[in-house]
Amino acid sequence: MTLTLARVPALRLIRTPRAWLSVFVWTVIAIASAVVVKSQGSTTGADHVMRGAFGVVVLPLVAYGIVGSALGGAGLRRGIRGVVALGAAPRPAALATILVALASAALVCSLLAGLVCVLAHGAQDPPLSRDLPTSIWIGALGGAAYAAYFSAGSAIGKGAMRGVFLAFDWIVGAGAGVGSVFVPRGHVTSLLGGSLAADLSQRTSSVFLAVICAAYVALALLLTRRA
Repeated sequence: MTLTLARVPALRLIRTPRAWLSVFVWTVIAIASAVVVKSQGSTTGADHVMRGAFGVVVLPLVAYGIVGSALGGAGLRRGIRGVVALGAAPRPAALATILVALASAALVCSLLAGLVCVLAHGAQDPPLSRDLPTSIWIGALGGAAYAAYFSAGSAIGKGAMRGVFLAFDWIVGAGAGVGSVFVPRGHVTSLLGGSLAADLSQRTSSVFLAVICAAYVALALLLTRRA
């Protein structure tokens, strides 16, 4: 049943030009950032780009665009209204949509992270054989967490809160205070070598990203129980 319900958001992602355009634009920005840093002779280019343009801008906005496209540019309740009208229960319909967005964001962000790592890699970065799989893993985990986070925002009202969630992540997650624990940015920054989120270790931040993913999916499902 869940696979059947997943066809609608999957087809939205595949057939909606806006989805591909968004991914293309942020891919170009990520590549350009890596090429510029590499051309400047940075010996820690991958570290610089991953903690900078990729982690702060590209990763969250790619996930943001994918979630919006999976929902047809609307809120979560509105995005599942069609299949609910045909007899599907709201929660399974919402779960299928969120899982499609989550899996898509994880895949795209992991590929972009790997690409940036290779293009920007410098002499003083960790060995590529170790840095590449680490970057891919962080991209996948961060993309999934952001997709769940934005799905929860899309489940509030008509979906406009997704933008508020984005702003909240940028503002609160930018610091190392307690608030950074509850949004993806603080933990992604920590895993990419930036400041620790509320003094938590990187290993703890990776666990928190998985918890954030599960918690925001649960919140989104709770908010759509009567869609």
